[in-house]
Amino acid sequence: MALLTGLIFLVVGLIACFFGKRLYRVVLALTGFGVGYYAASAALVSQSDIIQIVGAIIAGLIVAVIFWSLYKFAYVVFGVFLGLAVGVLIGNAFNLDGVVYLIVAIVLAVIGGVIGSSLADLMIRLATAFGGASQAISGLAAIAAALSITLPLVDPSHSSTVAHDSTAAIITIVLVIILGVVGYIFQTRNDPDAA
Repeated sequence: MALLTGLIFLVVGLIACFFGKRLYRVVLALTGFGVGYYAASAALVSQSDIIQIVGAIIAGLIVAVIFWSLYKFAYVVFGVFLGLAVGVLIGNAFNLDGVVYLIVAIVLAVIGGVIGSSLADLMIRLATAFGGASQAISGLAAIAAALSITLPLVDPSHSSTVAHDSTAAIITIVLVIILGVVGYIFQTRNDPDAA
């Protein structure tokens, strides 16, 4: 099961990383499938392999349809989450609480949504390049763990005998950043509409 999950994440991640903007709606559906598949697989881990696989595929298809249907709002949501993250940072930095904290978070979330909407192409390329890179590296780590190959990567399935030490985490992060940058550059150079 871990090998199949790893292969799905590796393939979907590489497609997202390098063709995310060009195949945006397909990538969202594939990512939705991966998210649903992985979540159901984790939830059904105590079940038989057949139940786990069938349940994971059904959940993956349901989430894929949801992601496919809501594709027009994805970049706005990315912006909202970015605005909320900045709002939380500001709220914590200045010890804001109550209504003031809520107002700051809401205002920055709205600003983030507007920015996400106005910079949709950039948001799509960044999100798919780095999200895909993260999926691909996670898939590679899961495949290695399933095949009992020791790689200094954090195994997303947590089934590896390799300790999740800081070195593995740093190597994983560095590889995600490198692959994400390469994917972003590839998408930008192959997009005639890119600025």
